[in-house]
Amino acid sequence: MTLGLVLYFGNNVAVSGAGTEDSSSNQQKQLYPRGVDPALAKQYQPNNANNFVCLDGSLEIPFARVNDDYCDCPDGSDEPGTSACNNGSFYCVNKGHVPARLSSKRVNDGVCDYDVCCDGTDEWDHDNGAARCPDKCAEIGAERRALEEAEQRVRALGSQKRAQIAFEAKELRREKEVELAHKASELDELTARLAKAEELKNELEEKQRLTREASDKSRDARKQTLEDDYLVDIVTYRKALSHELHRKRLHRDTLILMLRSVREKHNAEYNDGAVKEALAKYAEFIDAYPYMEQAALEYADEDEKSRTERQLQMDRDNEAQDDISVAACCEAVGIYENELETLGDDITLLYELLDKLRANYDRNYHDLAVKAADVGLGEFELTRDRDQAAVDAHNSAANIDTLRERVAEAKQIHEDLANAADDSPDEKNEEKENDATFEQKLASARTDFWDLQSTKNTLSGAVSNMRELLEKDLGPSDIYLPYSGKCFSLDTGEYTYELCLLDRASQVGNKDSARQGLGSFSGFGSSGSDGSADYTVMKFTGGTKCWNGPERSITATFECAEDIKVVSVSEPEKCEYLAKMTGPFACPVDDKDGADSIQSESDNTSNDSTSASDSNSNAEVVEHKHDEL
Repeated sequence: MTLGLVLYFGNNVAVSGAGTEDSSSNQQKQLYPRGVDPALAKQYQPNNANNFVCLDGSLEIPFARVNDDYCDCPDGSDEPGTSACNNGSFYCVNKGHVPARLSSKRVNDGVCDYDVCCDGTDEWDHDNGAARCPDKCAEIGAERRALEEAEQRVRALGSQKRAQIAFEAKELRREKEVELAHKASELDELTARLAKAEELKNELEEKQRLTREASDKSRDARKQTLEDDYLVDIVTYRKALSHELHRKRLHRDTLILMLRSVREKHNAEYNDGAVKEALAKYAEFIDAYPYMEQAALEYADEDEKSRTERQLQMDRDNEAQDDISVAACCEAVGIYENELETLGDDITLLYELLDKLRANYDRNYHDLAVKAADVGLGEFELTRDRDQAAVDAHNSAANIDTLRERVAEAKQIHEDLANAADDSPDEKNEEKENDATFEQKLASARTDFWDLQSTKNTLSGAVSNMRELLEKDLGPSDIYLPYSGKCFSLDTGEYTYELCLLDRASQVGNKDSARQGLGSFSGFGSSGSDGSADYTVMKFTGGTKCWNGPERSITATFECAEDIKVVSVSEPEKCEYLAKMTGPFACPVDDKDGADSIQSESDNTSNDSTSASDSNSNAEVVEHKHDEL
């Protein structure tokens, strides 16, 4: 092994002792030992005493002891070209690729370290076992450049898409602002119409009140008083029953659909006694009431919006038909009470069938239909209890017991009036016609008022939601506006994860379709010491609570790409999920496009160079390039 210095001047190499010069050179060129970063060449020149000063300044040694295969300096800086110092580093020129530093302990170790020194210069002592490593920098550099070009193409396409979305967002905001202004104007007009409708309703109601106050104590006057004193309470009671009926009907339909699903999809070969018993009793029920299963199937095919519209239409029809008089409303109350009693019996019977099945079915059979009913019954119980709590709260607020007593009183008074003798049939008929005409006008005024009130509430909600959307942080240039509420999913085999941007996230079991909420959008991430928003990160919090754990949450992080996709989902902590997504939201945007980059410059730029003074760093790659390479 030659322990002299390896001196570089330009592309020439000479081996000599300390202070050796190339007398054949016609130009003065700076010489430095093997393994030295050219940026540190001046520090590897002998001083006036022909000595070398360790880079950390701790020691001064004869220059001849540089690269003598013995570690003198504590920082290892005297052996840049040998493996003598474990804490030193060897500089690889890597012409055609990227210069890099290799840990000194890997110099001349018989291994071609192409991952760092693609030019093979770290294995130079061939006489003492060093490997012969051909220079592969051209090949490796070409591969690296091809990869960088591919990444640049992806970023370029993503940036183009980002610019396109920014333009679309600008147009969409303009359209929504126009739509908002139109809806706000419509709301103002509707508010004025509602005020007039309310004025008319109040006027008629006041006229009704004055008319009834002026009437004598005759039978017709008592009847009018009955309407005036009791109709509002009876209507309120009827509406409370209707509110409960809607929920009870859905409860019965839900139980019927669960039992029907078990009947249609269970595995009969298991011959499970509990299943057979439940289905036999269900068959008896359906044979007696065959129309109920068809009604339940119609409910199953009905989406939430259609069901709500149907129920609202039923309520409007019933209001127009039943709320015009005490007699009509009392009759409707009787029908509702009978149906509620029947529904209660049906729900109790069907629930007990499923509850007994849940308790007794053979879990060793793994019958998916039965297990789905088991899970479904648990969800039904939650819905039932929640609905009952809502009904109880609604009834409590309406003082339902007092209303029920008022209805009973009104029925009795109505029966007494019906049994009373008429003094003058002709006069009675004329008054009845007048009363009916006025009641129709009042009912029409009330219907108009409540219809306008309902329309106003719907429009007011739409205006409020649109304002909330346009006022929220939608990222630079409103980049997320076109995708607000849009959902993207990933099937991982066991689960499907769905993330709806700026809205919510969920996890759905692919076997049982059980849905777990992973949270609602709570904001973007933060970056930098100032806590500024990082628009490549979305946080969803407040999801379904884990068993004996926290509420579920998920953080989605975007990487630059043209298409929006969920790439992967992991769970590093219990019920705390991480999603990797791609999309143009994370792509840089040129300043000329008038939009800020979503990612900060620091996120897109790595530390591209190693400090010139940090020669002792064991970092494997040096990112800066030299002109001579």
